[in-house]
Amino acid sequence: MEKIKTDRRLKGEFMCMWLLISFISGVVFCHAWHISGIAMFKITACICGIMSGVPLLLSVATWAFSNHINRGIKYAWKHYRLVLGLRKHLLNAGIYTTKKLGAMKWAEIPWITVDFAPDFKSGTVWIRNSIKFAEKLNSIDISPSMGRYVVEQVYLMDNKNHYRFDFYDSSLERRLVFDSFQEFKAHSDSLGNYELFIDSYTNLPLTHQLIVGQTGSGKSYALHGYLLQMLLKPVPYHLYFADPKASSIALLGERVSPETTSDDFEGIVALLETFVSQMKERQQQMKHYLSQKIDGDYRDFALSPHILVFDEFADFSLLLQSKDKKIRDHVNSLISSIVLKGRQAGFFLWIVMQQAGSNNIPTFIRDNLPWKVVLGNAEDQTYVTAFGAGADIPLRKMEAGDGVFTYPAVANKPRLCEFPTLDFDILDALGAGVM
Repeated sequence: MEKIKTDRRLKGEFMCMWLLISFISGVVFCHAWHISGIAMFKITACICGIMSGVPLLLSVATWAFSNHINRGIKYAWKHYRLVLGLRKHLLNAGIYTTKKLGAMKWAEIPWITVDFAPDFKSGTVWIRNSIKFAEKLNSIDISPSMGRYVVEQVYLMDNKNHYRFDFYDSSLERRLVFDSFQEFKAHSDSLGNYELFIDSYTNLPLTHQLIVGQTGSGKSYALHGYLLQMLLKPVPYHLYFADPKASSIALLGERVSPETTSDDFEGIVALLETFVSQMKERQQQMKHYLSQKIDGDYRDFALSPHILVFDEFADFSLLLQSKDKKIRDHVNSLISSIVLKGRQAGFFLWIVMQQAGSNNIPTFIRDNLPWKVVLGNAEDQTYVTAFGAGADIPLRKMEAGDGVFTYPAVANKPRLCEFPTLDFDILDALGAGVM
């Protein structure tokens, strides 16, 4: 079966045919008038210009406009190449409308445009939606047609008129590597007081967080990077550490803030009570500030954030289940209070665990931790409990420190992330007093 041609292909073929006719017309004219040599060349070129000049100029202008030549020749060329590949991909996938004029027919492909970031490391593809192709566009993977670019997120815009495909350059390294603490500090200092970086693509504001991953997936290492950033901020971060396994997080806590570090059940409950008490004091303080800006939060008033890092939460939950109902209700009430009321006041709970099933963490608590990270090559059920059923997880072999995350308005669907490599001794940095 003969492959159908696109409207642009037919326009291009028509333009080439018209140029050939123009050239032949010039040659025939010169032959009829017995013109040869340089004169024949000049007259043929003149006839070609007269016959084809306007159509050719219109074609060039249309190409330049549709490929955003105003943003530079390099931009226009990259735009053209990427859109061309996407058009071929959609044609092969049958995403087109067949048009006819007499015996001639052609394929009309949905409108496509690309918006590159200034450094061409990422960007967005926009494809016009239609009733006929909505289902196909919702499930199609356009990455194979984009060369080194890989689609990371797909959205249907609120008006339902366009699909948006966010992509990044897969040839570039996401992971940041720091050979010294000074390099790490310089990068951290480039961010705002209330945001943290994960990799070269991802900087996120503080909020409640859930970190999930099996042993060896890089959970502790990810936390080390987070904590170093927080301790370097010009605004003081008040850190609390709960670690029922007395692992590396408890060790760091003893170095950073021994008075707010605990590794036994009673001490952790007392720590939660202290944290909530401090939060309530901040809420009273916020009432005065909010009279000046009613929709503000702790950042608007340059207040210090408080973060409770709760490592190995499943172990604590197991201990909690063995206690009487009064203690269980009290502890669950404290944790619920933090996740429901802490954000505006700048009080955040970070829960770290290997599995986020309902037997390890109450569903209500888990669902109210908006920043979720799953590290390593996790099982399907791990992704389901963290992100919900039907979550589209990028297919990729995960190394230690690699994973996926969600964050409201930034990554509504799981997005790849790579935590930094720290080629320096964290405890040495602590001992040197740089934090």
